[in-house]
Formats: sequence, structure tokens, C-alpha cells
Amino acid sequence: MKNIFKIVFLGIIGFGLLAYLTAPKNPNKNEIDQNKKVLNIDFIPGHFDLVSNNPYTKAETLFKKGVEKYIIVLNHDSLVLFKDLYKYTDKNIVLIANISNTPWLIKQLAVNGKLEEMYKNSKIPLINDSNGFFMNSLDLKDNTQNKYFIYKLNSDGTIIKTDEGLVELNSLEKGISEENSKISLEQIVKSL
Repeated sequence: MKNIFKIVFLGIIGFGLLAYLTAPKNPNKNEIDQNKKVLNIDFIPGHFDLVSNNPYTKAETLFKKGVEKYIIVLNHDSLVLFKDLYKYTDKNIVLIANISNTPWLIKQLAVNGKLEEMYKNSKIPLINDSNGFFMNSLDLKDNTQNKYFIYKLNSDGTIIKTDEGLVELNSLEKGISEENSKISLEQIVKSL
């Protein structure tokens, strides 16, 4: 019996070492030049999870050179505000749900379904950034719960940060009034 435990224990240690030593270093091989800080379309992950669509969507379906687009990164609480953005603008926008800091089990059990439910009527595509690849590719380190970030993808392929803002703290749990939502979204649309 003692030998069986030794074999199982050594097998687990061996498997862990094998997984650690053979894991890829960085799935996004493009490195941001810290001196230039110029982001471009090449830094966008090649594949991502599009909510209410294909969990393995190619970047070319949403991001192309020559097409201007706004990229809005939504942290936890800002998700509830932007679900109605499609009612206020017809600009070319992609929303990114930054849920990379959410525990894995919660992501699997609740977050994916909640995102689909919240954005089922939205005409604006929502990317589920559960692994943080978009955060890394945009060189974004701020995970403040009630913050959002607006980037513009220019026709030449460069990406620039144009704005950032805050929503009411804990608005995902408490909700947000229709009036406050309308006022906030109208202000955001003016800044686009």
C-alpha cells in the first residue's frame, strides 16, 4: 500500500513538471516596444471568444486594417452600463469584457451565461477576455472594478487610447437606473 502511494505521488509530481516545462512561453509573440508605446492591430490576439457566437473566432472577422473601429474595454461594473450602447450609436464598436481576474470556477459557472443574458439584444459584438490576452495586448494594467477604457483602431492599424471613465461602484450587483444609464451613454457617445 505504501508503494502505491509513492508511485501515485511521484506520478503527480512528474506530470506537473512535464506540464510546467512544456507549456508555451507566450501565446502572443508580438512584444510591445516599451520605448515607443505604439500599439497596432498586430498585437490583437489571433483568436478570441465572441459572446453568443463562436468561442473560437478569428481576429480578422472583427479587426481589419483600413477599417476604423472603437474598442471599449469593460471592467466588472461597467458591463451593466454598456449593454444598451447600441441604442445610442451606430458607430463601429467592439466591446471587450475584462473578466480575467474572476476566479476560474465562477467564470465557468456564472459569468459566461450572465454575459450572454445581458448582451442578448445588443448589436455590438462583445468579446469575453477571460484569459486577459486583450488586456496584455493593449498594455492595460488597470483592473479597477468600475472603470472602462476606450481605444480607437485607426485605418492605418494603429491603436490609441482616447478616453477612460468610471461608472458607479457595485452597479453590476445593484443595477443602474434607466435615467443614469441614458445620461452616461449619451456622454460616452459624444466622446467617440
